[in-house]
Amino acid sequence: MKKNNNILQKNLEEENILKQDELLDKVQKLKHVSLNIQTYLKNEKPSLDKLNNDYDKSIDMVKKSINGIGKLLKSSFGQNTCFLICVVFMVIFILYLL
Repeated sequence: MKKNNNILQKNLEEENILKQDELLDKVQKLKHVSLNIQTYLKNEKPSLDKLNNDYDKSIDMVKKSINGIGKLLKSSFGQNTCFLICVVFMVIFILYLL
């Protein structure tokens, strides 16, 4: 009985050692992947910063355009012009459908 316990214990120890080795391999792979991600992000940071700046500039341009359209609509000339543009687009659209 004691012999069986010893054999069982040795088998469990061997299995634990194998599992530890598997876990170590997985941790090393995970470390390698995380370091690759870190390197990639460091290399892409300037591109992302430039993209963010371009996006901010685009937002500012859109805000200025909206403010300009708002001022144009408040004037009577702007209202007439917008009405004329809408009518022209509707005519073009109707002609397109025909």
